[in-house]
Formats: sequence, structure tokens, C-alpha cells
Amino acid sequence: MFKRLFLGNTNIDFHNIGSRFYKIFIIEFIIFSAVLIGSIFGFLNLNLSVDFTGGTTYQLDTEYTDNDIDDVLNNTILPVSRYQTFDNSNTMIFRAVESTQERETELLNYLSNKFSVEKNEIEFQRVGPTFGEEITNKGIRALVIFLSIIALLISFRYEYRFSFIALTALMHDLLLTFSVYVILGLEITPSTIIALLTILGYSLYDTVILFDKLKDSQKSFKRDTLTSEILNKTFNEVLMRSINTSFTSAIPIISIILIGNYLGIEGNLSDFAIPLLIGILSGTYSSIFVTVPFLSKIIKT
Repeated sequence: MFKRLFLGNTNIDFHNIGSRFYKIFIIEFIIFSAVLIGSIFGFLNLNLSVDFTGGTTYQLDTEYTDNDIDDVLNNTILPVSRYQTFDNSNTMIFRAVESTQERETELLNYLSNKFSVEKNEIEFQRVGPTFGEEITNKGIRALVIFLSIIALLISFRYEYRFSFIALTALMHDLLLTFSVYVILGLEITPSTIIALLTILGYSLYDTVILFDKLKDSQKSFKRDTLTSEILNKTFNEVLMRSINTSFTSAIPIISIILIGNYLGIEGNLSDFAIPLLIGILSGTYSSIFVTVPFLSKIIKT
């Protein structure tokens, strides 16, 4: 089976199993909708970073242990959402949620006493939500413009129904990544938003390649319309290509995550790599298992 998959010689009847994929897509859509609605109305916690919610940062330079960091993260004064350390120095940066000035000052005193550092040696800064809001607004505008242009281009290059299928697969990947973040409680930072926008390109690339292959198959069969024979031949040939593309793309991203954790590197690197990995895997899945059921519905036997 693996040899036939590698050579593109599998004989899977994608047309007939398209209805099964469609049922799976409906279930996924219900789950994604529930997560989205739950996060909007507050039933599910949306773990936004201080860049979106506002908060305070505390930077100090002193010797510390892992237990010291755990104590700060578990303090009862003010919740600390994240921290950052550096390999070649004793610098620590803690980010706490937005609160009253009294509590922020109380946490400052706590850090000063715990690490035996003068308060004036701790760099204290309030972070407003303006940056995160600006990134989000620009990201939404870019998303709307990008999707509109892509829909027009795909409609012109192929047909209007293909643009709907491509956008459906794309939204599937974005909602899946968003749902994973909400369900697991992962922190959403500006780097996460940038990674989500990067996923758009990969998802569309994989889907459009399949559309192009379908068009080439139609020419080889000398047919003007999509048939079940063309659909099955095309997807059996490109199945291994999609798997290989996903695998080779995921390897360096997984390496970044693993090496970053091993070296104790926190912050923007992992914030970008984790959603990108989820999006790449989802993009490979959607290019086959989301496009097939919709393509099967426009088949003319």
C-alpha cells in the first residue's frame, strides 16, 4: 500500500467516499462554530496576551532558580501571564495582566523582596492594548482584501465554484487552529495572528495546486467538465505529493519548537511556530478531505 501511495498508483474511489468526508466536515463545522460562539460570549476562555488586553512588564537582572520563577508564576497578588529568560544573562522579564495601580505596585515590591533587588533597579512598564488592536485590525483588513482578490483570481482561472471550495478549505484551517488555541488555552499573541495570516498562503497553495492538476487531467481526458474518473485519477496521483509537502514543511518547524524548548527560548519564536505547524497539517488535510466532498457534488458523470 505504501509503495503504491509513494508512486501515486493508489486506486481510492474519492468520489464515492466524498459523502463521508462531507459528514465529517459538517461535524467539524458544528464544533468550530460552538468554539467561536463560546469564545465570543465568554463561555470559553480566550487567552489573549497583554499586547491585546494591556498589562504590566517587570524586568530585573539577578540570580534565580526554576523554583523562584514558579513562585512568581503562582503568586496571589497579580496573575503573571508569561515570562522570558535568556541563556547568557540573569535577566528575567515577567508580564502580568492589567490591574489597579496598588496591585501592580504590590507585585513590584514582591519581586524586589524575593530577589533582593532595589525597586528602582526593576524596569517597570505599563503596556496598553493599542498594539494588539492595531495588529488585529490590520490583519482583518488584509484578510478581507486578500480573500476577495483570491476569489476573483480563482474564479477567472478555473470557475466560481472552485473559489468557494478554496475559501471553505482556507476558513477550515483558520478555524481549526483557532479552536485548538481556545480549547488548549494557549496564549494568543501578535505573533500568533501573523502566523494565522501565513497559514492562508500555504492552505491556498496546496488547494490551487490540486485545482491545476484537475484542469490538466481534464485536458488529458479531453473533457470540459469534471467527472468522477478525473477526480479519482487526480487525487490518487497527488495524495503522496501533499503528504510529502506537509512532512517536509513540518520538519523545520518542529525542530524550531523542540530546539527552542530545549534551549529555554520563549516568546515570539514559539508563538509563531506552533500555529504555523497546526496550520500546515490542517492545510494538507483540508486540501484532500475538505475539497473532495465539495468537488464530488459538482461531478457530472
